[in-house]
Amino acid sequence: MKRRKELKIVQVDAFTDTPYGGNPAAVVFVHSDIEESAMHRIAREMNVRETVFVGKSKVADFRFRFMTPKREIDFSGHPTIAAFHALVEEGLAEVPDDVNTFELETNAGVLSVDVMKNESTGQHEVQITHDAPTFMNTYDPKEYAEALGLSLADILSPNPIQTVSTGTPHLMVPVSTMRSINRLDPDWVRLKELREGADYVSIQVFTRDTIEPTSDAHVRHFAPALGVYEDPVSGSGAGCMASYMIRYGLIEPSIPVTSIVIEQGHSVGRPGKVFVEVQGKQEDIKQVKVSGTGVTVLKGSLYL
Repeated sequence: MKRRKELKIVQVDAFTDTPYGGNPAAVVFVHSDIEESAMHRIAREMNVRETVFVGKSKVADFRFRFMTPKREIDFSGHPTIAAFHALVEEGLAEVPDDVNTFELETNAGVLSVDVMKNESTGQHEVQITHDAPTFMNTYDPKEYAEALGLSLADILSPNPIQTVSTGTPHLMVPVSTMRSINRLDPDWVRLKELREGADYVSIQVFTRDTIEPTSDAHVRHFAPALGVYEDPVSGSGAGCMASYMIRYGLIEPSIPVTSIVIEQGHSVGRPGKVFVEVQGKQEDIKQVKVSGTGVTVLKGSLYL
């Protein structure tokens, strides 16, 4: 009988410290070459929002590749948080200092990732440095209100429905109240039609109303084009949204860094939190950092 290749897998809930909260990601450690077709098969088998394949890099400390059940994407925040949590837990990333910096190779380029120890909790927080934001196309608010099951009055005017990218482009849809968030009833067929030819990969709907008083915004995130209708917690979406909030005056920037806490996942029973730091002024945002913690819920082996 032919010997089958064995791969170590860890499943981590990201942007939470509570099991079965936040956003789950499968982390697969790849110590030798693996065919891309095998990655796609594994991602479909795991059937979580994203599976991240962790391997060696010639230009950085690690090389990550991100697969949804449908296709590969260049970068995503929550599996990056999950993967570094697993690397630290498995002793594959040395973290001798309070702040430890790693270089990460992705299809979106080489990124800087900090792993910081919280002395009070003993947990490691993973912080990802994103690109400075790019503000892209704007869209008809009436079309998107209808496709999301809302009225035009729910949209927080005069702010635009606009794509923002800090590495991955997301469409920002600000709404007035928590009631608007709770009323969302997406028309998936229409949203997929609107996505065709657009410059974004998913939609971030948010309000300044929050459940917890320490949060600054409440979010729901939809990615039907990626095969994920509602994403529990999106790190890359959070970085884009924090930039949008500062650009359009929905939150007052502080110098040198504006700290923003985002709550998400309550609508799908997986509450989580994303912490964002934005450096710069309203018209000149220079840097965005997104951070969170993770918790392991499963360990095992995959066989090819």
